Parts: sequence; structure tokens; C-alpha cells
Amino acid sequence: MGRFVEILLAMTGTVALQVMAQAVLLANVRFIDRRTRGRTEIRRTFWISLGAVVPLFFGHLAQVGLWAGFLVWLGALQVYNDAFYFSLVTFATLGYGDIVLAPGYRIFGALGATCGSLMLGWSTALIFAAISPAIECGRG
Repeated sequence: MGRFVEILLAMTGTVALQVMAQAVLLANVRFIDRRTRGRTEIRRTFWISLGAVVPLFFGHLAQVGLWAGFLVWLGALQVYNDAFYFSLVTFATLGYGDIVLAPGYRIFGALGATCGSLMLGWSTALIFAAISPAIECGRG
């Protein structure tokens, strides 16, 4: 039961960080949308894209940091830099394999990759949703 609770905490924290990044994205895009009305399509799209991507990028770094912290806290990895690197390549589903978890902790690698896929996909949808209206405004 202990592993289940640890996994649930990591996954819940990941989603919470994604929601916070999404809130910043929405505030940025609304602000930028108001400030760039009447500008060229390329300028609007540039600033809205930047306002969408930057908070999501930092949100993903925070998510990776959260997983790295869990791995160190649980004793799965000893050094935070190694844990951050492992979490990043796992989150991005690269899985280089140069750092591996002991058998009792491997579930964290698999679920980290699952969370990463979900969060990156969610971010892709958010970026598309943020940019689409700016592009549509330029066509109308």
C-alpha cells in the first residue's frame, strides 16, 4: 500500500503543477490578446505562442523536479542531479538507460513516462487552443 500512496502523491503533484501552468498560460494569453489587438497576425501569433509555451515549459521543469525529489526522498537515487536527469529523460520518454532504478523502484520510471506523455500531450493541446484563435483572427 505504501508504494501506491507514493505513486499517487507524485501523480497528483504532477497534475497540480500542470493546472498551475495552465492557469498562468490562460492569464498570459488573455493579457497578450488584449494588448495585441490590431497587430499583424505574425506579431499576435508570436506573442501568444510565447505566452503559452513559456509557462508550460517551466511547469514541465517543475514536474520533472518533483519526480526527481520523490526519487531522492524514497532513496531510489542518491544524487538530485542524477534524479533530475533521469526524470527528464523519462518524462520525455527518451529513456536512455544510462541511469536505471533498482527493481523495487522501476514502477516510478514507468509511471513517470506515462505522466510525461500525458502532460506533454495536454500541453500540446493547450498551445494549439491558445494559438488557433490568433490565427483565425488574422484570416477574418
